[in-house]
Amino acid sequence: MKISFWIHEKYEEPEIVICSAQKTKELEELRQTISDAVDEKITVFDERDAVRITLSEIIRFYTGKQRVYAQTKDKTYLVHARLYELEESLKKQFVRISNSEIVNVKKIRRMDTSISGTIHMYLHADIETYVSRRYVSRIRDSLMKKEVY
Repeated sequence: MKISFWIHEKYEEPEIVICSAQKTKELEELRQTISDAVDEKITVFDERDAVRITLSEIIRFYTGKQRVYAQTKDKTYLVHARLYELEESLKKQFVRISNSEIVNVKKIRRMDTSISGTIHMYLHADIETYVSRRYVSRIRDSLMKKEVY
């Protein structure tokens, strides 16, 4: 196996590319090992247990009933952290869209502005939410930086 590094300023974040003549079980295991090592995990809580899930699974964090929740495409979990703490530690992947919600930038599908002036955000898994006007510039900057469009 040959391993190379290409260092150039055009890369904003590391990128790993596996080149091969065919896809094999070993290469798939290698991809999964790298993915597990790189993708951060967070501890969340369901009805009974503490669960470790990857940040890439999380669509949004939001507050409700004085608690913080993490929502994935399948389930909503309780998080034992404040929203501002999550925002600070996850600012590479997540952006605040209101006082009560931060979303995964890679899970944003589109945004619409209505005639009444409200900004509607559509996320993966058919989740819809609203954006506070005060955070629009942060969202725009984050989207442009991540090239999500």
